[in-house]
Amino acid sequence: MWIFVLFITLLKVFCVKGIFEQCNHQVKLQSGQKLLINSPYYPALYPVGTSCRYSVEAPKDHVLQFKCDLQLQTLSTDLKCRTEVFHFNSEGNEVLTSSEYFCGSGKFERKSFLNRAVISYISNGHSETPSAVKLKDKLSAGTAATSSTTESPQVASIEEQDDEEEEEEEEESENSEEPEENLSDEVLHVLQDVGVSDALAYVASLLYNDDESRKSSTAIYLDKLPTRSSSKTSVKRARIVSSYPPSPGQSGGGGGGRFTCLVEAFQPTCSCGWSRFSRIASPNNEEAILHEFPPMAGVLTKKHGKIFCGAAIIHHHYLLSAAHCFLGPETNSAAKLRVVVGEHDLASSYETFATRRYDLDTLILHEDFSQANGQPRNDIALLRTRTAIIWSRHVGPACLPLQPTEDGRKLPLAGDQVVAAGWGTTSYGGPQTHRLLKATLDVIDTQRCRQTLISTGGVPAHTFCTYTPGRDTCQYDSGGALYERINGRLVAVGIVSFGQGCATQQPSVNTRVASFIKWIRTKSPEVAYCPGRI
Repeated sequence: MWIFVLFITLLKVFCVKGIFEQCNHQVKLQSGQKLLINSPYYPALYPVGTSCRYSVEAPKDHVLQFKCDLQLQTLSTDLKCRTEVFHFNSEGNEVLTSSEYFCGSGKFERKSFLNRAVISYISNGHSETPSAVKLKDKLSAGTAATSSTTESPQVASIEEQDDEEEEEEEEESENSEEPEENLSDEVLHVLQDVGVSDALAYVASLLYNDDESRKSSTAIYLDKLPTRSSSKTSVKRARIVSSYPPSPGQSGGGGGGRFTCLVEAFQPTCSCGWSRFSRIASPNNEEAILHEFPPMAGVLTKKHGKIFCGAAIIHHHYLLSAAHCFLGPETNSAAKLRVVVGEHDLASSYETFATRRYDLDTLILHEDFSQANGQPRNDIALLRTRTAIIWSRHVGPACLPLQPTEDGRKLPLAGDQVVAAGWGTTSYGGPQTHRLLKATLDVIDTQRCRQTLISTGGVPAHTFCTYTPGRDTCQYDSGGALYERINGRLVAVGIVSFGQGCATQQPSVNTRVASFIKWIRTKSPEVAYCPGRI
């Protein structure tokens, strides 16, 4: 079944690739750089039946701001945007997965999720359409004076404009303070945040003209899209020129629409702890939802390839784990280890394409770590990867509890609930699960925990205890994070350390991450952890 699905998916990918074969641009922007991306022959209309794609990338930890003006000659009867459509993909996915679809005329602004985004258009219309009914068009004559890419349509390039062009462009921007009068009030915006199957079905309908494939799609007419006047350009702009040969009988125009997008790369306030799921976990031990925990990582040996401990991503190069995981002869050296991220089902290679493995460069155990009577103290470690972990919607850093509560206490507090996830055993001495499991656990008072564990040596400093009848972490879950959702973000407040068996009458003890923030900063001095992350 998975092989069949993979084959169909690859077939659709190749079909999409074929659509953009003659006009496919890869663009890289530097920090602070601005770029005008215009449709072919702009301000003339692009040729009917053509398509272009622009994959834009900013530096790491930057985002892209898009300000687009669309003037697509969509039929007023085309409620599915079949003839002329513009795509925006905030995640940089080139196969239109989770894209937004636009047609008609109007302005919109969007930001990329991370440092990549894709815009494209597909014209599936026909020039001989006597019954075509145009949308109301209030495009002013002044628009034709904006930067044109028709000067060199044979060459795909990015050209810097000189200062004189830039000044003229700014003067035009200052004199065009009437965005409402330049826009059609009929803007169609469809398929917002669609899933994989919907997006691919949409592409299939464009290719094969299959009306049944998009019955699940919904069209929403908006009076207008959010608009804001563009800010002045403080650096030289560049523009991209699309190389697309004119259609027979055309001389660089007479097509189905036009668009222009001003794109800017900038570095936002650092982000962390993102997750598509608002709930932290169900009350019971159960399988996690696919990619519910983007910071989740497994630590494995190169020799055996088996996950023996968990870890939590906190930076492109750093992960948190437990020091006691790295005491054995096969796990005590970074050269012997690697981490896996974006994983879910260890027994399957097809449930996700987000899985990546990264070799470790450095293993940093807390210098005061000790273990006596089976009780680890200062049980924390930093793992540094050799190459940077690449962020995506499914892989990203957990937030750190950098700030105490208003009364000065460190998270988590007694009575809070945290969630643990891992590929550990489901019973003490039992088999290790191959699918990522999760469980919600209750944080209990330290005094209550100390009284319960007094016979085993009490509770080490800088820890907290969890106890929930019938639910617990278990073997091979060590090193994984315990998360608390704060303001919608996953915060790694704990690290699984030790316990007496699994789901017994005894609480489990976890490292309190908030007590080691200074140590984390000291061991990763090149990382600028920001106080405003949560």
